Amino acid sequence: MARQMKDMVLDRTEDIAIAAGDFMIAESTAQHQRQLILNNKGDFKQNPGSCVGVFDYLDDENFAELIRAISVEFTKDGMDVVSVQLMPDGVITSDAFYK
Repeated sequence: MARQMKDMVLDRTEDIAIAAGDFMIAESTAQHQRQLILNNKGDFKQNPGSCVGVFDYLDDENFAELIRAISVEFTKDGMDVVSVQLMPDGVITSDAFYK
């Protein structure tokens, strides 16, 4: 059974969302996945080896390495990864959840 991951919510500008003077807390699996994909290795000083850095893969013609890197990072973060796919329109979809 998938575990719900609760964390502070980020808004569209990747800043902490605040409502009525308080941090917003909600289920955050998709937010964590987005952060792992977009950020580069070394961006999180407490865990410098984490993250994918998707923009480093833009010049690659073989996106299998990108898909593998995403799967590895999701697994290292504690997720069960069923699938990760790169759609023809460039959108990355995943079926991964926290154990």
